[in-house]
Amino acid sequence: MIQIASIIKLPKEVKQTSERAELIKFFVDTLRNKQNKKFPARMIAIKLSHLSMEDLRYMISVFKDAQNRKGLDYASKWFWFSIKV
Repeated sequence: MIQIASIIKLPKEVKQTSERAELIKFFVDTLRNKQNKKFPARMIAIKLSHLSMEDLRYMISVFKDAQNRKGLDYASKWFWFSIKV
């Protein structure tokens, strides 16, 4: 006899992520401290929680531009200055 479980394929669990989570993940993956270690994801998420989606997209655009022009150190300084204000 064939078991029903072998015939029916169970759907894979789909992980849903929001666009906001993907944008914050970009900063979590790219920002480093002076010892070249990642910042805690929770800290960055809390700092960016008050920003709208348009602001996050704008910050990523400016961050990438600053990184391409002057490097990651300059882009990191710009990031921390811009959310501090």
